Amino acid sequence: MSREVLAPPLQRMGNNRCYRVNIIHEDFGNQQAVMQRKQTHPGEQKSANAYVEQDLYDEDDDDEQEEGGNFSIEELPNGYYKLTMHVAQSFYGGLIGFKGSTKRRIESETLTDIYVPRSREGGQKQAEDVSVKGKSRSNVMAARRKINLLLLSLRKRMRPTHFTCVPLHEGEIKEKFINFKKDVLALNLPGIDENIFQTEDCIHLTLTTCVLLDAAERAKAVEILQSCRTFLDGLKTPFQIEIRGLEIMNDDPSAVRVLYACVVAPELQKFADMAMQPFLRSGLGFDDHERGAVKLHMTVMNNRYRKQLDAKSAPTFDAREILKRFGDYNFGKVECNELHLCVMHHASGDEHGTFYKITGSLKF
Repeated sequence: MSREVLAPPLQRMGNNRCYRVNIIHEDFGNQQAVMQRKQTHPGEQKSANAYVEQDLYDEDDDDEQEEGGNFSIEELPNGYYKLTMHVAQSFYGGLIGFKGSTKRRIESETLTDIYVPRSREGGQKQAEDVSVKGKSRSNVMAARRKINLLLLSLRKRMRPTHFTCVPLHEGEIKEKFINFKKDVLALNLPGIDENIFQTEDCIHLTLTTCVLLDAAERAKAVEILQSCRTFLDGLKTPFQIEIRGLEIMNDDPSAVRVLYACVVAPELQKFADMAMQPFLRSGLGFDDHERGAVKLHMTVMNNRYRKQLDAKSAPTFDAREILKRFGDYNFGKVECNELHLCVMHHASGDEHGTFYKITGSLKF
């Protein structure tokens, strides 16, 4: 074995980055690399000895078929490649980094040049696109992937702005919810007041949450919601939903933040689990608890509603008596034949008597 393994050549990538170039040897068992080296012309033998990593971004890459493929690549007259992709202005600062450090790092690692428009140019359609230039398609695709990973990380740190849901603010469910609310308030339990309840005009089942920061992202989310129609094949619609029983989001019933009603809807559960995936792949939506399945529930009481009105109020409430008296409460049944993509407000709606603002719908 060559002693070069102990002292391999070095490759400097700029910005104080220096990488070791591993040497391939026949006794390492990399038969594919060995065959490639043996087929190399004598004059090229020296360069063939260097380790060549498999190109994960080659021409066979199917990135352009990915969910949320909001980009295009063109070959410039000078032989370079240019990729343009939509990035919401809210991410410009994170993409550039402190004094441009993040942008320079991605450029150095992928051998590309990245252009991020100034925020004040956002009113111009052309200026909304981030562009990447490089000597090869694989370079610009590598940069795109790094940018997408960065955007996904930044998006997960933000509060959801939208959610997909099944509306329940009409019919039997609403009537029984109102009765439940009256019965609980009539008990005059310590720490329980009307502000802690969900508004009857806004009760719903949440399927997915999203962070949508501009018109382009909202339009993409509506498009994804519409594409979920294909998941209805083989399912019995309209979905039959039964809501019965109460549960809490934590383990201590004496210190509860969220009290919710349980949902029985096997067909809706199948659809929700499938519909969640395209939102996750797009990078616009995410599953907070990484369950791999949607937790169907109807929020009944949430301490956050009260905290928004009074920041000094208690962080939790005691739900023991409520669970004891109403643990098996029957909220009724309903048929579901539509889903909505809605704006997530800090309060329980814009005004009393109104549902959340609807951005898009899927009716079936």
